[in-house]
Amino acid sequence: MDAPLLPPQPGPGRTKAEQFSVSVHNVDIRNLLFAIARDARLNLDVHPDLAGTVSINAIDQTLTEILDRAALQVNMRYEMEGRNLFVMPDSPVLRHYRVDYPNVAREARSAVSASTSIGGTGASGGNSSSSSLANTSNNKFWETLTQNIRDLLRETDKVLPEGAEGAAAPAAVAAAPATPASGAAAPVVVQPAAAPARFRESASVIANPETGVISVRATYRQHMRVREFMDRVMNSAGRQVMIEATIVEVNLSDEYQQGINWTLFRRGLPLMQVGPAGTSMPSGVPVSGIIPSMASFTPTYKNAAGFTQIAAALRLLESFGNTKVLSSPKISALNNQAALLKVTEDLVYFTLAANYTPGQSGSPATFTITSTPNTVSVGLVMSVMPQVGESDQVTLMLRPTLSRVVGYVEDPAVPIYLAQARSGGIDVSEVTSRIPQIQTREMESVIKVRSGDTAVLGGLMREDVSSSTDQTPLVGSLPGIGELFKYKKRSNSKSELVIFLRPTVVNSASLTGDYQAFEPQLSEALRPMPERMQNIQPLEPGARSLP
Repeated sequence: MDAPLLPPQPGPGRTKAEQFSVSVHNVDIRNLLFAIARDARLNLDVHPDLAGTVSINAIDQTLTEILDRAALQVNMRYEMEGRNLFVMPDSPVLRHYRVDYPNVAREARSAVSASTSIGGTGASGGNSSSSSLANTSNNKFWETLTQNIRDLLRETDKVLPEGAEGAAAPAAVAAAPATPASGAAAPVVVQPAAAPARFRESASVIANPETGVISVRATYRQHMRVREFMDRVMNSAGRQVMIEATIVEVNLSDEYQQGINWTLFRRGLPLMQVGPAGTSMPSGVPVSGIIPSMASFTPTYKNAAGFTQIAAALRLLESFGNTKVLSSPKISALNNQAALLKVTEDLVYFTLAANYTPGQSGSPATFTITSTPNTVSVGLVMSVMPQVGESDQVTLMLRPTLSRVVGYVEDPAVPIYLAQARSGGIDVSEVTSRIPQIQTREMESVIKVRSGDTAVLGGLMREDVSSSTDQTPLVGSLPGIGELFKYKKRSNSKSELVIFLRPTVVNSASLTGDYQAFEPQLSEALRPMPERMQNIQPLEPGARSLP
């Protein structure tokens, strides 16, 4: 031993673990352990089978760090119980690991398809086209984690005979018979064959998802690998992302019927660059009125708080037409876990099926109508799956879908059913079946955004055509010449859907942490009702409340 084990002088107010310095070369592990126990004032128990030499140069390291380094050179493991240190040869030992993750297996599927077909099935002159995109995500955390630990241990595992803790026991060898006397026949010794040894793996993994515990039976070195692997897995799986989305519809003005001109949003001034002499946005919005902390806008813009970014972006979009915020959902999701946000209205419509039975042998004809209710969801549906990188880069697989009712269509089969019934002499009242026409705008993409930046998705155009007729009273209703006194007006309007997405990696999920920006909105909602009533001013004498 080149130098004694000396603890460093503790500094004022020092609260961290005691550190030591040691420098040894080819020293018996027992001598090193006794020196450590003496200077650290520990009780030491050493297994008689422990052997080996170590060479270590450690400066200002804790006791566990020094013992871990020694365990990499000598086949040993140690346990601490209070002031007692137990050191023994490294053999498989059972340890339990706490895994805080829900016991659930999730499967997310999404598909986007579009097809056109002109002509009947099998028609030679038909024209058809189709495209589809399908995604499947299987999240089986506990099953995958258990299998990964088994695969990790399999590389360093060794096979032990059943019931043994060390190496395999040597096979029994039959003793050679003694040399017989001269002239005597050698006796034949028949021994039963040794039973084949049953072997087992020294490491094993037992998972209990219901209690969040994984038990691993492995050597000390294997446990070090398991702990390192599980720390990496849990640090990544436990990361959370808050996704703020704002869906805006811009009714484009006449000069921007081709859509929003995204080339106007460039860096500079300090937000964009609109041209050599450009000092204002379209429609006369001055650049100086834009919040200067924003940096870029295509396809992401950075810096400043999320609310400020969205507010400034909405002000910019007003230069291209009237803006309307359709929805502003906010949702949090764990790393690589799919999240679904649905804000819809279920519309009910009915499909009719008729059964007509002609009358026979004096029995009257019967006409039965069966009505089946159906529902269709109209509104906003957004599915998103975040993946967080080490540098807080967030990869988003997202699919926003926005649908609305544009009209209703009469079921053409209903008049046929009614005509069939009336031809048989059955008096049937008028029945209508209106089926809603749904317009859907959706996109699916995979994008990468830095935490705190805002991605912009646009280009979903919609055109509305409206017509109206004005006429001169009385004269416009006359047949023939009335058309001369009518004025027909047809107008077209276009709108573009813009989606802002702002993912933020959440390190502290609390109102005093990363959710602090939402505290003003929640404080009023969480206040008790008596406190809210105190802010309501009483009616003046003689005033009355509205009915």
